[in-house]
Amino acid sequence: MSELNFRRQGKTVIGLTGAISGGKSTALQVFEESGAEVICSDKLSRKYFDICKQEIYERFKSLGRTEIAETVFKDDTKRKWLENLLHPLIFKEALEIISASNKKIIVFDVPLLFETGLENSFDLTICIYTDDKIRLKRALEKGFKKEDFLKRDLKQMPLEQKAQKADMVIYNNSDRKTLEEKIKRFFYILNIR
Repeated sequence: MSELNFRRQGKTVIGLTGAISGGKSTALQVFEESGAEVICSDKLSRKYFDICKQEIYERFKSLGRTEIAETVFKDDTKRKWLENLLHPLIFKEALEIISASNKKIIVFDVPLLFETGLENSFDLTICIYTDDKIRLKRALEKGFKKEDFLKRDLKQMPLEQKAQKADMVIYNNSDRKTLEEKIKRFFYILNIR
């Protein structure tokens, strides 16, 4: 995947990452409200899941997203198969959106940015960093079971490692308003360069 290049002349293309229940979706929403073009991997993943449902059903004998999620977080072979099916489609559409956009700043939410070796594919990488206890609390409030949260979290690169690899870290250990202020300040600075 590392041969992918999302950079485009005259645009700043940002790869946004973080950990489960860390606030990536909120950050993406704030970037959009600030005027950036945004691309949500989860949204594209759902779209291509539906398009590829026949192949997915043949492999998993189910189309239940919760059931498939449980399976892929237990079975690396099935997880890799699903990633190999969906990721090329997601990245292809992301490239099309980036190329067609007339916005100066584009933010692409890629949860597995470093795991898929895409760190050099962007002008800038940002990690949303949220302490583990806060993430667990947020996940439980969303209806996750603690065991499911921990299983999914363990399948991703540790957050500390993502933060070290990222060009920039935005801490999200407070409320939404604080995160909004940080992103809006950063967006303003980026926009005036």
